[in-house]
Amino acid sequence: MVTPLKWLHNFEAVARLGNMTLAAQEVGLTQAALSQQMQALETHLKLQLFTREPRGMSLTASGAQLYSDVFPGLEQISNALKRYRQPQSSRLRILCNASFALRWLIPNLPGFHARHPGIHVETRTALWRPERHGYDPDAEIYLGGPVQPAPARALVKCSLTAVRAPGCAEEGPLPVIRISGQESLFAEWLKSPRFTGRATRQSIEVDSVHAAVSLAADGLGWTLCPSFLVRPELQTGRLLAADADVTAPKRAYWLRLKDRPGAAAEAFCEWITAELPAGFG
Repeated sequence: MVTPLKWLHNFEAVARLGNMTLAAQEVGLTQAALSQQMQALETHLKLQLFTREPRGMSLTASGAQLYSDVFPGLEQISNALKRYRQPQSSRLRILCNASFALRWLIPNLPGFHARHPGIHVETRTALWRPERHGYDPDAEIYLGGPVQPAPARALVKCSLTAVRAPGCAEEGPLPVIRISGQESLFAEWLKSPRFTGRATRQSIEVDSVHAAVSLAADGLGWTLCPSFLVRPELQTGRLLAADADVTAPKRAYWLRLKDRPGAAAEAFCEWITAELPAGFG
């Protein structure tokens, strides 16, 4: 027999409130019906979950463990249902390249919210486009090649710059922070005049531009990145830039809306294309 989800939901209320009467009022049952349900759950699991006391109920060790195990899942289900109860026109679900999200989208979202305060924005990040994990976004921002099938549109081309912290060594072997998946770009860069006759050493390899830039800002070495993603650090002097001496990488960040997008997705598209006109970067 499968444990009814309703039993677990009601168990959570009793465990949280520690009082059968209050829990019964919350879940919409009589006290007797809820008590019978909790007894049935204990029989089903062959565990004593509660210690009945004169002024309430407390969890046994088994009950506390069950509560710890089921509460996160119940909360996730509850939050998901709340999202689906929202009017579709006021909800915006974004799946975004992680580095773009951390270094540009999230810092700039207050501007979108100020213009559209009634839109509830939900963001998820992924390193690579296939990492959807069952998520159904209204808008997707990803890193792709120079040509993408319609209806994707280019947000910003990725012109590259080389960056380092002011304290990063200029003499001796140059430390390089590589980014996995971008081996050809780093190979071309390391053939540039900057490295002619000089040894290089790899400090570390990471899986995202954001991680590489963060380590470079901490003085661990040089790295490559799209120039528009490091403008704040360059303006404050936390990073110094140099010509990357790398030919156009033929990459861009792309925006794709779901089929028949809602008003929230259309508003987001209008806002971000105005903030990031194609060719900027």
